[in-house]
Amino acid sequence: MPRVAAIVTAFLVLAPAGSAAPPGDAVYRKLCRAIEVRHVRPLFTHLPAPIQLGGSSDCAFAPRGDPADEVQVFLRIDDGDQTLWKHTGDRPYGTFRQLTLAHARAKWGYQGGRLPSVVDARHGAFTCTLVPLQGGHGLAVPSGAPLAAARTYARRLLGLCADVFAAYR
Repeated sequence: MPRVAAIVTAFLVLAPAGSAAPPGDAVYRKLCRAIEVRHVRPLFTHLPAPIQLGGSSDCAFAPRGDPADEVQVFLRIDDGDQTLWKHTGDRPYGTFRQLTLAHARAKWGYQGGRLPSVVDARHGAFTCTLVPLQGGHGLAVPSGAPLAAARTYARRLLGLCADVFAAYR
C-alpha cells in the first residue's frame, strides 16, 4: 500500500499544471447567462434575440430576426488551450492592440473595416474570445474613423467578458 501511495504522489507532483478536467457544460451555460443585457444591447442596431447556448460557440448573441449578424463568445477555463489567446490557428487576425481591463489582459485584432475581427480577454487561465460575424447590417457600428470605431466596439465586447469573469469568481 505505501508503494501505491508513493506512485500516486509522484504522479500528482509530475502531472502538468492545468491537467485537471475542464469545467462541464453546466459551468459554461451559467457563465453565458451571467452576461448582462446592458453589455449585449449596444452591440446591435435592434434588440438582441435570446442567448443561444452551445453549438459552434459557448454562447452567441444576435439581433432579433437576424442570426447572421451574431457575436460568438468562446470561453476556455483552465484547459491549457492557448490557441485562442495566441491565435496560432489557420485564420489570420491582423495586428493586435492592447486594451486594459481590470485584473485582465485584453487585445483585439483589426483587419480593416469598422469592427474588430476578434477580441480576447484573459484573466489567469481563463480566456474569453469574442468574434463578431460581419455578414450583415445588424451590428451597431460606432461612428468615427474606422480604427476608432473598432476600438470602441472592442471595449463594448470586453464588457461581456467582464461579466463572465465576475460570475466565475
